[in-house]
Amino acid sequence: MAAGAGDRTDPAPVRFRREILPLLAGYWSFGQFWGVWVILVFEWQRDRDLSDPGLGIAYTLISITAVAVMLFLAPRLQTLPLRISVPASLASLAAATAAIAFIPDGGLPLAFVLVGLGNGLIDVYLNVAAQRLEVRSRRPVLQWLHACYALGGVTGAMIAGAIRAADLDYRLGFAVEAAALVATAAWTAATVTREPPAAAVRTSMALSPLFRTPALWVPALIVMATFLVEGSMDVWSGLYLRDELGASAAVAAAAFVAFAGAAFVGRLVASRVLFGRGRRTTIILAGAGAAVSGLIAVLTDSALVVGAAFLLLGFTISAASPAAFGLVEELSPADDQANALAAVTTVGYTGFIWSPPLLGWLAQAFSLRAAMATIVIATLGIVAGGLAAPRGR
Repeated sequence: MAAGAGDRTDPAPVRFRREILPLLAGYWSFGQFWGVWVILVFEWQRDRDLSDPGLGIAYTLISITAVAVMLFLAPRLQTLPLRISVPASLASLAAATAAIAFIPDGGLPLAFVLVGLGNGLIDVYLNVAAQRLEVRSRRPVLQWLHACYALGGVTGAMIAGAIRAADLDYRLGFAVEAAALVATAAWTAATVTREPPAAAVRTSMALSPLFRTPALWVPALIVMATFLVEGSMDVWSGLYLRDELGASAAVAAAAFVAFAGAAFVGRLVASRVLFGRGRRTTIILAGAGAAVSGLIAVLTDSALVVGAAFLLLGFTISAASPAAFGLVEELSPADDQANALAAVTTVGYTGFIWSPPLLGWLAQAFSLRAAMATIVIATLGIVAGGLAAPRGR
């Protein structure tokens, strides 16, 4: 009897689940690292007796290392199959997490270099693996992948907040996160596709599609502004609440959970928003909503109001990057769409990379409130990018 669409003997759904679940878990553990960090950085910074300028220098080390890894190291590792490069990326961040918590003060520069190494490799290779699976399965794998990053932020902040509420050693949070990264690294090593490495890894570093099709700079800059906001929230929002507004660890964790949870839900329903409003309109509305909520968070002195603003910010901005990535399909030639998506992703991820040191400098020169005001400026960039986007169908 021929196998039909509903035949339970069809191995395709089973194979798809076997490949996607460890990738989603890996990106979840990646997001969880930053969820833990954004809450526990307050205790960590004081335990290490590190000033805000010193923290800014640490973030600069992460940024420089991550950029160097994405541009120079990752292309040279393209000969490795994904079943090696993906778990190695997660394992490198696991080592960095342990180093952040337990390495002596003199080794902190090395610890932050390791964080940059892990971030750069994960941003490249888990997205490459997800992109290949998306092409084969014709399902929104990348959208689900980034939703799981937001979910990781939720669980990480909850774990960190619970540890501080119980008055436990803050380093326990980093130990839990290191264990999660090791577990997901082992899972991906056992299950990620065994297909040989392909040229897609090389093209993920190339920016040439942006020069072949200059209109692609519009979605690239929208994604960069969006990720600048998200990167700023991952790093500075908890410190802003605890240091500037005097909130407790539990309150800061709840506020970040509101942001990350709303982003998670928003990413899951983003495709319906796009179909209902169109990509250009979605980007404009997402940027405007994020601008309003960011402005509220900066102007108020109430942690409760900030938490509500973070909730709105997470939900509204979650639709911006999926809509911008959708513009790539409209703007690029059919035979260059994979390369165009990779180029837009590369530019976009720089928003994650250089926003922490930028805000660190602003915090040093002015205040944490002034640093958080950068979020509002970035959201206006999303609105401007939406206005510049073509009117699609």
